[in-house]
Amino acid sequence: MEVTKTGEEPVPSTKRHRPNTPITKGPSVDDFTPTSMTLDAFNQLSRNQKKKVLRQELWDQRSGEFREKQRAKRSVLRKRHKQRVKLGEVPAKRKLDEQERSGHSIIIDMDFDEKMHDTEIKSICSQLVRCYSTNRHGPQFVDLHITKLHERCRARFDKAIADHTEWPASRIMFHDTELLDVFGADKLVYLTADSPNEITELDTQKVYVVGGLVDKNRYKRLTLDKAEQMGVAHARLPIGQYVQMASRKVITVNQIFEILVKFVETGDWKRAFLEVIPQRKFNEGKSGGAKAVKDADGAAEGVEAEDTNEAEVSEEADDVSDRESSV
Repeated sequence: MEVTKTGEEPVPSTKRHRPNTPITKGPSVDDFTPTSMTLDAFNQLSRNQKKKVLRQELWDQRSGEFREKQRAKRSVLRKRHKQRVKLGEVPAKRKLDEQERSGHSIIIDMDFDEKMHDTEIKSICSQLVRCYSTNRHGPQFVDLHITKLHERCRARFDKAIADHTEWPASRIMFHDTELLDVFGADKLVYLTADSPNEITELDTQKVYVVGGLVDKNRYKRLTLDKAEQMGVAHARLPIGQYVQMASRKVITVNQIFEILVKFVETGDWKRAFLEVIPQRKFNEGKSGGAKAVKDADGAAEGVEAEDTNEAEVSEEADDVSDRESSV
């Protein structure tokens, strides 16, 4: 066995790869010639900016091939699913006319484009796709509204989720106006973790606002301050009354939406929290798993939006579109 100069055995590498498979490296920024800008402009960028341009151009070149592979894979899965439906192993997917309108309204406020980084823009767009998917396939649906998409979110939707214009307006409605232009201030209740108020029920006469923001807790009181400036009511979800969370009380926009939809369906906050919030965010007892709160005398915590561990938005949008065509 090979030994080092110190007489110790070398530490084996933790990197794993298939035997007899050559490891190939992608192009380096040092010898890369961009197509989206001039070489002089590219050379003036920082190294990190060059890497960003490189990754984007490589994705643009390979995205078609990647999507075709994903579509082929999903086609196989759909055929397998249809076979399982025929055998009675899984229930059939719901059609639009099989869903029941709940009468509740939720609006996602997208007026935070300039507050997010590019990766967060991708994440919030992905979360909107998931909100639509939840509303499209549950036993009940809510009236889901999206306020005006600003520059980067609009560009992201037009490029990666272009078929969103074909989604049924009964399940998601995109507006070209801001929050107060869609509903009057007297009907709105802004959901924010910083609010001292706590909701116990959802009123069909009210419209509940979720801030369309991924900020990793950079902006304190942002949504509460906005609600107060607009003169609208505000409240937080009663998470602390029902469950204890091991990590910070931060969940994604689509998870907030799923919690609201689940509560509309079941009328049970505890069940909604436990079924939607990832188990890793709960305190664990000796036996593991979620820990429900037995004594709700303490102050309840609210929720804020955080980033998701997302795949490409385009892949998720394709998946939604494939499910649309299969029902």
